[in-house]
Amino acid sequence: MLNGREKMGNLGIDWKEYALGANHFKRRTVGFGKYDKKEREWEKEIFLREMSIIEGGIGCSTWDAAIIFSRWVYRNQDAFTDKTVLELGSGTGLPGILSAFYSKHVTLSDYLNPLVENLKYNIELNAKQQDGFDSDDEEANKAEKSLDLENIRNKTKVINLNWDEIDTNTDDSKYDIIFGSELTYSMLSVDNLIKVIQKFLKEDGIFYEILSDDRDGVSYFIDEMSKRGFENHIVPVDQQFLGNYGTKQRPETYKFYSFRYSKNVESNKHKLMQ
Repeated sequence: MLNGREKMGNLGIDWKEYALGANHFKRRTVGFGKYDKKEREWEKEIFLREMSIIEGGIGCSTWDAAIIFSRWVYRNQDAFTDKTVLELGSGTGLPGILSAFYSKHVTLSDYLNPLVENLKYNIELNAKQQDGFDSDDEEANKAEKSLDLENIRNKTKVINLNWDEIDTNTDDSKYDIIFGSELTYSMLSVDNLIKVIQKFLKEDGIFYEILSDDRDGVSYFIDEMSKRGFENHIVPVDQQFLGNYGTKQRPETYKFYSFRYSKNVESNKHKLMQ
C-alpha cells in the first residue's frame, strides 16, 4: 500500500507487463479527433513515457479513466479557456498535459518523486513537438527552448503533492479547476482528498473527476463533500468517450462527477461534465 492510496478491486491488469524494471520505459501516443489515414496521425496527439511499476507504483501507466477524461477535455476545450488548473494524481499526466493546450496555466501533481520527474519529462516531450521537432530528434535537445507563452512548457509546472501531508502544506495557490481520474478509490484516501480540494479550489471553482462504479469510498466521498458544502452533478459517461483504450485493463462502468460549492451555484459559470 502506497501511503494508504492503493486501488481497490480486481482491475484486471497484467502487472507483469508493467514490471519493466527500474529505469526501463516505454513510449505511448494517445490520439484525439479525426485520424488521417494518409498521414497516419491524429488531429491531436499527446506523447507519453510510461515507467516501471517498481518506480512509479500505480501511476506508472495510463489508465482507461484518464483516456476517457482526456477525450472529454478535448471535446470541451472552451471549459478551460483562461482557467488555472490543478490535476491531482497525475500519473503519466495525460489529461493535465492535454488541458495545458487550452488553459491559462496547469499544475500537475503526484507524490512519488519518480512520477514527478516523469511528468516533467512528458511535458517537455510534448513541448518539443509544439516547437516543431520530432521528440526523438537529437536536434531538439540542442535547440533553444521556445519562449512562446503558448508553449506548454511555459504554461505548466509539476509539484510533489502528498495528500497525507496536506495539514502542513503551506502552498496558498488557488485554482479555477481541479480534476483527477480515479482519485476516490479507497476509504483511506477520501478525507485527505477533500482537504486538498478545499484548500486549493477557488470559491467559484469546480472539481471534476471520473470514477469507475467498482471503487471503494465513492458513496462516502459524495456524502462528505455534501456535508462540506458541495453540490454534485453525476452522470454516466457518454458512449462517445468510451472504447479503444489500447490498455490491458478490464472493462468497467464509469461516471463523470462535477462538484461546486452550493452557496455559489447560481453564480458559478463552469461547465458541468456531461
